[in-house]
Amino acid sequence: MSKSNATIELKKISKEFKKNTIIDGLDLSVKAGEFLVLLGPSGCGKSTTLRMIAGLEEPTSGAVMIDDENLQEMKDDGHTIAMVFQDYALYPNMTVYQNLEYALKVHKVPAEERKNRIENVLQTLNLVKYKDRLPSQLSGGQKQRVAVGRGMVKKSKIFLLDEPLSNIDVQLREKARDEIQKLHVMNQQTIVYVTHDQLEAMALGDRIAVMNQGIIQMIDIPENIYNKPTNLFVAKFIGTPQINLIEVELQGNQLKLAGKTVIETMDVHLQSQSYYLGVRPENLHCSKTRVSDLSLEVVVEDIVDYGRFVQLLLVMEDGRHLKAIVNELAFETGDKVFVTLQQETSLLFDPTTEKNLYWGNYE
Repeated sequence: MSKSNATIELKKISKEFKKNTIIDGLDLSVKAGEFLVLLGPSGCGKSTTLRMIAGLEEPTSGAVMIDDENLQEMKDDGHTIAMVFQDYALYPNMTVYQNLEYALKVHKVPAEERKNRIENVLQTLNLVKYKDRLPSQLSGGQKQRVAVGRGMVKKSKIFLLDEPLSNIDVQLREKARDEIQKLHVMNQQTIVYVTHDQLEAMALGDRIAVMNQGIIQMIDIPENIYNKPTNLFVAKFIGTPQINLIEVELQGNQLKLAGKTVIETMDVHLQSQSYYLGVRPENLHCSKTRVSDLSLEVVVEDIVDYGRFVQLLLVMEDGRHLKAIVNELAFETGDKVFVTLQQETSLLFDPTTEKNLYWGNYE
């Protein structure tokens, strides 16, 4: 019996459109059975990369390998790759049921198995009562669920999804996301999933590849993407609210913010110069009393209560802002607050290269 997944390897892939380089010498290895998320802003090249894995776009240079075989030389047997498009790509003259069934018929899946697979997907994606409707009779979210379902019924070795949940309302999006994850656990397909939604990426990916301007900035497990970002781009792109980035000066072993020492470091590898200090809002320790000589005095300018946490907008003496997350509504607008920073929960970036210097406990 053939295995239910496949490896993917991109070797020095480049893609140019009208002399513009969209992807630039990209290397990527996806393990068999892995759930990899391509994450990045619009125009970063993630959908183009996915389309090259699908064989819909030819790379300008480089090779796409599936189980060590060049994609350009493979014959499509209908079992290797399934893809869900962002723009649905449904057959307009076929009902929901027929759209789901079409590829299974083409690839001669037995009638009883077809029926079981389709009914299972209809239940999963809450589409049972729409199975006899044409795409023109569906909402955008319903069409997108049909598109996801069409990929799900194929049970291919590789499942490619391009922003599959972007038009689905929040409650169904969470359910569909859970079902995609459950599907992955059950079938052990190799999945490559494109999204610009960092929460979706963190929830789904075994690993996440963060892309910008056709280049993978970092590829790692979600925990490391969040806590040990390789550079300023990844640090800023991941996390809501966004990471605080503050220009600081290192003088000897003292890190100074607006002339005041806020962290004393024993890191002997650093030179006395300017750096960017990155602090996640949940790592800013806020109190009404000064807990340390290194505490920074700020004022609460605004408060947003999200229910599960409270966000404080804090303003420093020089007018710069910080965002902090606290667990209870213990502060009021105008309050004086003391903020304490710690080396082990802060990141330090080189202002020239924008790379994380992995100081303190971030080895």
